[in-house]
Amino acid sequence: MKKKFIFFVLGIFVLNVLLSLPCHGNLVCTGPATTYFSYPFLWFIVLIPLSLLALTLNEQKHKFWLKFTGAFFSISMFLVFLMPEYGTGVVSVDRELTNWFLTGVYSFISIIYFIVQFIKNRKIT
Repeated sequence: MKKKFIFFVLGIFVLNVLLSLPCHGNLVCTGPATTYFSYPFLWFIVLIPLSLLALTLNEQKHKFWLKFTGAFFSISMFLVFLMPEYGTGVVSVDRELTNWFLTGVYSFISIIYFIVQFIKNRKIT
């Protein structure tokens, strides 16, 4: 199950890269994926190293982490698409800022979870 998730994340990442082609000289991509999938694309970039770290977890802890990932991703995408696309103020909260913030919070929580589980496993053995 752990390896399937890694291959799934890598597959979605490659598919998103292929759908965002063609890219111009300034690395500005104008493919069909750039308008709809740019916000989840950041999540798949974050999920690649985190899913590799999740290989250290046992099956029960890994399933819990997958459920947490699914719930957090769903809620954050809902919040991101509720935000306005562009903010009008000097300090504005828009979709991109919200997506970066929630991805950072998710990464921080996941890394803390991995560290706690690693320490618990070391104390038991």
